Amino acid sequence: MHSIAHERIHKILPPGRRLLIGLLISAILAVVIAGAICIPFYFESSSILYKFGHERQLLRSGQVVGIVAGCLLMLQIILGARLKCLDRVLGLGNLFIFHRITGSVIACLAIMHPILVFIPEGRVSIPLQLRYWPEFIGLLLLLIIVAMVISSQWRAWLKLAFHRWWPVHRAAALVVIIAFWIHILSVSSTFAQQLPRIFAFCAIGICGLLLVWIRSRPVRNKRQVFEVAAIEPAGDDAVCLQLVSTTDRMPVYIPGQFSFISPLSAHVSSEEHPFTIASSPERPSKLEFIVRTSGDWTGKLKNLRPKDRVLIDGPFGLFSHLRLQEKTEIIMIAGGIGITPMLSMLRYMADCGDQRKITLIWSNQTRKHIIHPDEFQLLEAQLKGLRIFHFLTRDPDYSDDKGRLDWIKLKRLLSDCSNSSAIFLCGPDQMMKDIYSALVSLGFSRRQIFRERFIL
Repeated sequence: MHSIAHERIHKILPPGRRLLIGLLISAILAVVIAGAICIPFYFESSSILYKFGHERQLLRSGQVVGIVAGCLLMLQIILGARLKCLDRVLGLGNLFIFHRITGSVIACLAIMHPILVFIPEGRVSIPLQLRYWPEFIGLLLLLIIVAMVISSQWRAWLKLAFHRWWPVHRAAALVVIIAFWIHILSVSSTFAQQLPRIFAFCAIGICGLLLVWIRSRPVRNKRQVFEVAAIEPAGDDAVCLQLVSTTDRMPVYIPGQFSFISPLSAHVSSEEHPFTIASSPERPSKLEFIVRTSGDWTGKLKNLRPKDRVLIDGPFGLFSHLRLQEKTEIIMIAGGIGITPMLSMLRYMADCGDQRKITLIWSNQTRKHIIHPDEFQLLEAQLKGLRIFHFLTRDPDYSDDKGRLDWIKLKRLLSDCSNSSAIFLCGPDQMMKDIYSALVSLGFSRRQIFRERFIL
């Protein structure tokens, strides 16, 4: 059978090549940061000329910390630009995780910067004088960065709804970039010198181009407009959204990837959210997304109507069995709606007649939360190597395996699985952490455990 997905199989680079490209990107980043760190040493500011010994070292350290924070701010724009060239190497989910970590590092550096600069000056505050406006811009910059990191890292604890937090976060990011360049070009005489100023304006130009690329995404995505063909229940608290192209140009994707969708409907707001494509690439007539409707926004998806328009940005991700050799044994462990990338893989494997050994362990709250139960029975009949184990955590009438997955249950279920098996793991974050630790303790290789960790 001719495989549509295999037309783009080269999109998943071999692990060795991805590692090589990743190291090259890291080396380029290190060279850029090292070059930026050299600027305060070769182009000294007028304030440092009057400092000596310990005070001189502190002041220069403060300048270096500030410049490194600026370099990481530029990196944040790159990480948030959804560049497919980086997605192919690192995976967009991993890029967003790194984005969160880098944000915390920037906040720490931003706090350290004024402390290291103020100590040699012998002051703990900024005088309320107009000539210190660059310092006040820096203070505003610090406060916004800290607020962004706190709201991002503890959004769930602060009970900030995603659809309210996300546009504010994006607007604040733009303010931070503008405020940073105003601050760095005004606060120090270093960047009044010709060469550092040229470097700064080149960096500003790159930032501007990336921001234009990000902001123009809705216009570019108008080429991927879809219509709602059907919206149907898929178990308790879930809906199945089926989309067809308005241009007869379906995106070519690999099973397990995800896309961002933005409804253009009077019934649902046009916010952008990422969801896994649950359909098989071998059935190009439609795209299918299965969404748990437990959130403020996702709970309104059932209000979509046939013929409503939807914008698609994607596909993205590396969470696919196509990254493996053809005969590799596979273990899939899913929690709730985390089954969707695995459903896409299983559908594709059934379409292609893939008969390798596959073990699926799927945890849900109750029977009613199991999506498409009849289809999974059919897949088990079509895929001779597939066996499915269900776990229900809150169903009092279920007589088989109950409770949460743990080390003991995994050891029993995976006793006849090869330790060289590839493991795909998707579900709630804490569940994935616990199961990952259990799998490693059972002797499975860390390099063969693939987790779909997408955190915005």
